[in-house]
Amino acid sequence: MVTAKKKVRKLRRVEMFDVINLTLLTLICLSMFYPFLNLLFVSISAQSEVTAANGLLLYPKKIQLEAYKYVFSYNNIWRAYQNTIFTTIVGTILSLLLTCMGGYSLSKKGMPGRTVMTNFVLITMFISGGLIPTYLTMRDYKLLNSLWVLILPGCVSAWNLFLARNFFMGIPEDLKEACYIDGGNEVQTMLRIVLPLSMPIIATLTLFYGLGYWNQYSSAIIYNTRQEYHVLQVVVRRMYSSSMSDLLTPEELELQRTPPTEVVRAATVMFTTAPVLAIYPFLQKHFAQGVMVGSLKG
Repeated sequence: MVTAKKKVRKLRRVEMFDVINLTLLTLICLSMFYPFLNLLFVSISAQSEVTAANGLLLYPKKIQLEAYKYVFSYNNIWRAYQNTIFTTIVGTILSLLLTCMGGYSLSKKGMPGRTVMTNFVLITMFISGGLIPTYLTMRDYKLLNSLWVLILPGCVSAWNLFLARNFFMGIPEDLKEACYIDGGNEVQTMLRIVLPLSMPIIATLTLFYGLGYWNQYSSAIIYNTRQEYHVLQVVVRRMYSSSMSDLLTPEELELQRTPPTEVVRAATVMFTTAPVLAIYPFLQKHFAQGVMVGSLKG
């Protein structure tokens, strides 16, 4: 009888803990999600409504899309969007290919010169060549004012390379040896054994590289001076930081046809973050596992 009462009390404690835990986690999630939701509401609301609510909206009273119409018709915005998509897709694919190849090579314990090459890669994480030498190198390679200058210099990250290396080192050697016994070479072992078991680290690297290429700004304004090679972040930054008089022509300023600055800024942020938010849920499942395993093993 006493044992049964203890079990009931224990179950009640567990249930109470679950209720409190879920309540706290729900509040934390809402506190993180509301700023993004508020930004969406601001971008589709009238400026008078945003001003009256001091920028904090629970819901839009009247949906207006003038801010998005202005963003979509902004000068060079779609060309910049195409450039960003190109650099993100091509750069991510090329970075994944080189990082996986380099990480797999450095994970081979019997490879000649493995320690020297590992230390060589490690040094680049702490010592940089500097901006001016890098710029002169890009100029000598004739990469200035091109999209390739945003892809090739940072194609392989030393940190991501070590993440891939450590993850590959955690794959059992018995699986690789079984492929060798069946007549497979290193390329076949990597394609048939290693990569199918490495989806967590591949998803993690895809997210890291994809976000890096998508959010490029400093390199874009340093190496590319022509507007046809500007990426999305450069154009959006110019739009976001412009004052009301800069956004409007004299005729539009007189007729007030263009949405106010605050609403336009909210629309620009939504315009640039929407693709990332659409892709992230598909990679999130593998993200935490890939980072943990790639950081600890090896």
